[in-house]
Amino acid sequence: MNVTKKILGTLLLTLLTSVCSAQELKADAEAPAKKMDVLFIAIDDMNDWTTLFDKNNPIQTPNLERLAARGAFFERAYCASASCNPSRTATLTGLRPSTSGVYHNPDPWAEMLPNVITLPQAFKHNGYAAIGAGKIFTHGKAGAEQKDNPSFDAFYKLQPAGKSKHHADKPHMNYNGYPGRKRYFDWGEHDTDKQADEHTVEYVNEVMASHPREKPLFLAAGIYRPHVPFFAPPRTFEKYPFNTLRMPPMPENDLADVPPLGVEMARISLAGWNYTSQKPDDHPGSLKKMVQSYQAASDFADEMVGRLLDQLDKTGRAENTIIVLWSDHGYHLGDKTSCGKTTLWEKANHVPFIIVAPGITQPGTRVDTPVGLVDIYPTLLDLAGLPTKPGLDGQSLVPLLKNPQARWDRPALMTQGRGNHAVRSRDWRYIRYKDGTEELYDCKTDDLWNHTNLLAGEDRDKYASVVAEHQKWLPATEAPERPPRHKSKNKKR
Repeated sequence: MNVTKKILGTLLLTLLTSVCSAQELKADAEAPAKKMDVLFIAIDDMNDWTTLFDKNNPIQTPNLERLAARGAFFERAYCASASCNPSRTATLTGLRPSTSGVYHNPDPWAEMLPNVITLPQAFKHNGYAAIGAGKIFTHGKAGAEQKDNPSFDAFYKLQPAGKSKHHADKPHMNYNGYPGRKRYFDWGEHDTDKQADEHTVEYVNEVMASHPREKPLFLAAGIYRPHVPFFAPPRTFEKYPFNTLRMPPMPENDLADVPPLGVEMARISLAGWNYTSQKPDDHPGSLKKMVQSYQAASDFADEMVGRLLDQLDKTGRAENTIIVLWSDHGYHLGDKTSCGKTTLWEKANHVPFIIVAPGITQPGTRVDTPVGLVDIYPTLLDLAGLPTKPGLDGQSLVPLLKNPQARWDRPALMTQGRGNHAVRSRDWRYIRYKDGTEELYDCKTDDLWNHTNLLAGEDRDKYASVVAEHQKWLPATEAPERPPRHKSKNKKR
């Protein structure tokens, strides 16, 4: 009898244990997987003349290369526009300038798009804490332009460098002697106790260390350099000695085969070509001094990326963090007779773009398919498992992250003001201006500097089929430009 009781007791205990185990397994299966964090790194004005793209390039970017080694580097990534505000608005709303009407830096994007859901907001609406610092939207305002619905839960604005009371892009300096009131158009060794970007990185690193792990995090770090003024610590200048400095190729009459609107874009550039090109090399305001400072400032930006990666690893967050790094546009350094951006050529449009997605990307992947930064928004939603958002101009890059050889039929599209567009396919860069004039560059032989416009020669007709194929990707409709705002002459000072 006692034996029977023991057997029955054992069987009952086993049954109860099995039931409990089954319930625990069911609970585990039903429990939602922990959402991935996102580290969103934006760099300002960094072009493609870096070792990330080619080990033979002069600008050293070991930390960008370190990040690329962890995931997927898009070798042919392009901004939506080579101006800060339209590019950042396109990336953070998923809408091209031709859709949004945000074509120029002064355009108030939040006022023009009152109902738009920005990328950080999309994560906020799905349970994330959205925190940012530095320059994410235009000039570090961070979505605060949407006063009734800010993009971030908390934001640390772009801080002054060192002890200066001035904004990071308008410090009280004039190293290069540039005349007038555009003091932000400056460059040189800037030895201060703390650069503006160091403030940003310190804040972001503190968030990584202190933010609760149970609350998913969308964390944005906006690195301001190498944007003008090209200020950087002396240690970065030491890596780019003036006497052996590499300069871009600058053939004579490089604009001779460019339509008038293309020439106008080159001349509008912020950098004051007429000033820099007329100065002797050893003058603080010379083109060569500018290029040296740009290289040093880019080096410093790379250093800031390294500090972010160090902290990510130190805090143990890397295994559960999607990382995306991008630059809003590139920069001309004397090539195409231009010092600045706001053009439709390769050096103004081609940018660093890296994605690390644990469990999706394979370390050291290189994707050579042309893509646009407007694809970042749907890609991050896809990677994070968040609901798709209809109406976006981009599309998810996850198929390319899983298989870099996957079929991708869309070229990259760039816009510079209403009616001016560039289409970048794997083999060609086609440009059409609002007056109907055109350019075409063979990217198999002329992808870096765009020296030879094939549509300026007598044999342009042989490229008719190439032109027709690329014209198919031009916007069918375009939002109107916002009339420029004029300051009142009677405004009190």
